[in-house]
Amino acid sequence: MRIPESKIEEVRRASDIVDVISGYVRLKKRGKNFLGLCPFHTEKTPSFNVSPERQMYHCFGCGVGGNVLTFVMEHEKVSFVEAVRTLAERAGILLPEEGVEDKEKITESEALYNACRSAARFFHENMMNTVEGQLALEYFRHRGFKEETIRSFGLGYSMNGWDSLLKFAQRENIPVDVMEKAGLLIKREDGSGHYDRFRGRAMFPIFSVTGRVIGFGARKLREDDPLPGKYINSPETPIYSKSRSLYGIFQAKEAIREHEYAILVEGYADLISVYQEGMKNIVASSGTALTEEQIDLIGRYARKITLVYDADSAGSKATMRGVDLIIEQGLDVRVAALPEGDDPDSFVKKNGGEAFGKLLDTAASFLDFKATLLKSQGLFDTPEGQAEAVRSFVETIAKMKDELKRSFYIKNLSERYGIYESALYRELEKIIGKERTREKFERQREAQLQNSNSEPQAEPRPVQTLQSVPPPERDLLRLMLEHGDEMVEFIFTHVTPRHFLHPQSHRVLDMIFSHREKREIWNANVLVDETDDTELRRFLADITFSKYELSKGWEELDGVPEEADPAKVAEQCMIILRRQELEKLLAENQRLMKDAASRQEDVRPFIDHHQLLMREKKDLEMFGLTGERTIS
Repeated sequence: MRIPESKIEEVRRASDIVDVISGYVRLKKRGKNFLGLCPFHTEKTPSFNVSPERQMYHCFGCGVGGNVLTFVMEHEKVSFVEAVRTLAERAGILLPEEGVEDKEKITESEALYNACRSAARFFHENMMNTVEGQLALEYFRHRGFKEETIRSFGLGYSMNGWDSLLKFAQRENIPVDVMEKAGLLIKREDGSGHYDRFRGRAMFPIFSVTGRVIGFGARKLREDDPLPGKYINSPETPIYSKSRSLYGIFQAKEAIREHEYAILVEGYADLISVYQEGMKNIVASSGTALTEEQIDLIGRYARKITLVYDADSAGSKATMRGVDLIIEQGLDVRVAALPEGDDPDSFVKKNGGEAFGKLLDTAASFLDFKATLLKSQGLFDTPEGQAEAVRSFVETIAKMKDELKRSFYIKNLSERYGIYESALYRELEKIIGKERTREKFERQREAQLQNSNSEPQAEPRPVQTLQSVPPPERDLLRLMLEHGDEMVEFIFTHVTPRHFLHPQSHRVLDMIFSHREKREIWNANVLVDETDDTELRRFLADITFSKYELSKGWEELDGVPEEADPAKVAEQCMIILRRQELEKLLAENQRLMKDAASRQEDVRPFIDHHQLLMREKKDLEMFGLTGERTIS
């Protein structure tokens, strides 16, 4: 069943774009708008703008733009209908049930989300409602997890059979190939069917930032479990990437934003034990080495991270790599060291949440952490070792993008070890120079590989960007989008669509005229919703967020008024467009007159037409469009 337009509008009105996007991106108020790091491309300087007034977003870095519905569509890779349903569920709005036709049109991503959500529900019900599932429930209770925590994290149990989930999927009419693609079923080698990937294990659903189940971690419970490893995880799927996901981010994001820093641990149980003690700003890397994408994900909510690490050698090395990577990504990092033999889970159980909080309060700077670690390795026992240790510090400092911050750390290092700052700066420049050379070489090599592996292609079609739209034309479009029907009538009393040259401008005008003919309410938000063309959405967002800009044409007139009165701005834009048209007509008439003269034909009609055009141009510049004198 198609969702009625009235319901779509109700969902849109109930979904404030700043509130929704704040669930994905750390936004800060900048004037009328909000600013943050773009979630659609990697950037260090925020260029992602959200307008509460227009209920639209636009990134000046990569060009993405749209409204609250298109944001969910692009970020979650779902259809328009699914985006509406997602926001309706968030706002508590009841929508008509999907019909057979709707289910046939479901996108791959939606199907995979649905499969994972259904599997998570199945696992949880197994644990709560079956005798066999009590094994997992007792395990979680033994770990000290409360009933509320078990529900919050959706913990469950996979039955110890080959086809329990398979049969469930068949009952629920979930296609087997979808379950396989979601990483929940495995195809038999002989091709005779499928079997459950997770069997007889405690299940930890992994949620996306928005609270959708995207994968699972499965913990061994039985000694006779034939599967290798204490934990097994979902494989990579179109909706789940280990390197881009953090366990607990959905539950932690608001607390991270509130506390302005994130606690980072390694395991599922580590996270849940600490979270349960009230420190909810905690995420886990789920047993994978920390990645740039995971750091970027944290960076949407806070710029500080406290790493909690195990004191064994493997944990120390992993933490060292993590520290360097976090610094390289432009975030601040501190390190909290656990006593030898402890992990966060065991530490909290033995010492309580208050002790863990004190451990975080005394977390070391990266310099102190590295100094302790290198000292334990004996590097400070010899002059050669000392030089190696100091060089290691400088290598980490070199990863900082902030030159001022680098200067303070160099000064600190100089005072700490009695080394001249000039010597440390020479070493720093050497490292930075090598890094730049390496990056340049890698870029060149990558370009060569791409050229050698690619077939000759046709010359790419030039992309028409906002900058290619004539400024008066761009400003008229913005005025129409801002002020609606009254402004459209005013503008097209004096100009016609032929005055607009950019192809995307004509597409926008066609949409506006279509709504006006049908007497429908329209605005930029509505136009964004009704197009499937990503480039047109971006164009609309560009126009909406662009400023009125001066051009040579503006300067030749009186310039944009300080108060930027919409009618006055529109008139000046139209004067420029009309004048440009007259100049083209004059040039064409001049060419025709020259041709006629060369053929010894009568040129008087061309002279008369020239005078008529010149008089029209003079009247335009003196009296404008309204007939009032504009030049003294």
